[in-house]
Amino acid sequence: MAPDTDPIQFPRQVWQAVSDQARQCLVERHFCPEQSRIENLRCVRFESEKETAFGSQLWFFEAVGVDESQRRHVLYGALEYSVQYGLLEAGSTAIFEDAEERTGILNSEIAISASPVWRYASTRFWVRMACLGVIVTALMWVTILISYLTKP
Repeated sequence: MAPDTDPIQFPRQVWQAVSDQARQCLVERHFCPEQSRIENLRCVRFESEKETAFGSQLWFFEAVGVDESQRRHVLYGALEYSVQYGLLEAGSTAIFEDAEERTGILNSEIAISASPVWRYASTRFWVRMACLGVIVTALMWVTILISYLTKP
């Protein structure tokens, strides 16, 4: 029986760029680049680029980081990318010591993208202003029409 998912095949250059970015995250957090290693690098959210919108990718990874005092740390990282004209543009990066914190990023992003547009106060404001504009224009037009028709 075949799985229901369609795995995405990323080019070698994408894997290399994401891997380099993950390694750079460890270096920025002062972990030894020679002794630290990236494990289980995977894309957890993929939105392809469309005619009207850029795409996005969210990558998770686990790492074993070795600090200056030679202590090993299990780390959980997240890398966000924007896909613009077929090119990856690095976005935000984060490293956590707890997998649950990292999962919170994915859950919050899903909640933000799932919230309907009508919940935003600015959307309600502009819809109300448009309705008010249509009503005022219709009243003015009816008033002018009545005054024109009642003229002797």
